[in-house]
Amino acid sequence: MPPDVMSFLREKAARKRPRVVLPEADDETVVAAARAVLDEGLARPVLVGVADRITAAAREAGVDMEGLETIDLGDEAVRGRLLADCVARFPTMSPTRAERRLRSPLAVGSLLVATGRAEAMVAGRSHTTQEVIFASRLFLELEEGSTLLSSMFLMRVPGFAGPEGEYIVFADCGVVVAPDAPALAEIAVATARTTRELLGWEPRVALLSFSTKASGYDASVARVREALELVRQREPGLAVDGELQLDAAIVPTVAARKAPGEDLVAGRANVLIFPDLNAGNIAYKCVQRFAKADAYGPFLQGLSAIVSDLSRGSSLADVVGTITMVAAACAGGADA
Repeated sequence: MPPDVMSFLREKAARKRPRVVLPEADDETVVAAARAVLDEGLARPVLVGVADRITAAAREAGVDMEGLETIDLGDEAVRGRLLADCVARFPTMSPTRAERRLRSPLAVGSLLVATGRAEAMVAGRSHTTQEVIFASRLFLELEEGSTLLSSMFLMRVPGFAGPEGEYIVFADCGVVVAPDAPALAEIAVATARTTRELLGWEPRVALLSFSTKASGYDASVARVREALELVRQREPGLAVDGELQLDAAIVPTVAARKAPGEDLVAGRANVLIFPDLNAGNIAYKCVQRFAKADAYGPFLQGLSAIVSDLSRGSSLADVVGTITMVAAACAGGADA
């Protein structure tokens, strides 16, 4: 039986207890999650918003604010210090431009990470993915070697018996709408790296399609096949295969029939790469709602700092799990 993944992530997070900024502090679920991760010793949350609204959300959620750090954007002196920090960190930015950028709590969260006052950010419970990405990119660059942002979900599917127990990784379900072959290859490589570094798994990556090994064909199948070749060129030691239908990727008996002899990934995949955002986003929501799965993320990949989006439909467990995953990522590699 594989070890419990969330227990592993909690232990890793607890060793670091990073400062994680939560810029949607007027959301009851976010405040409740902040209380939970602080009490469990997983992270030191920093709640950003207007004090009265944070207090109201905490009261509605029945949350004691004792010990929770807040940054009150209703305080003119606080805003002044943030503006000074921004101009000091980005000296080519005019005070007027900096002030415009800092009008949203999301942008303030991004600045706190960029200036080192926090190590990561989690947002999206009250904002769209595009809003979270836009705010992140105001102050955070792409990491060296990355050409695009993508995302991954850590899914816990009750009753699923995969190589990692009930856990499996989905990508990209939140960012890249219609990836061409090079973009799909970059998503696969980035997700494999995140999986190895964050979870300590040896990734087995399946590039998904409606076709398994030429059982069907159209332009989307050709794109997946091209992406597979690009991944193999970039990462020759990575266990990756495609194109595979979902059942051929995760069910050994189906893989034996549909992809005989291809047993390195087929039937044993722990990372699923969807061909586009339609497929990925619909798939994770179907699994989440029909199977009552937990969906942790979407964890953004390709930024120079650690940021995770949230679904606006995230439960308290989803938010706590995502903060835990982000806090564990702050601790570094799997053995950190």
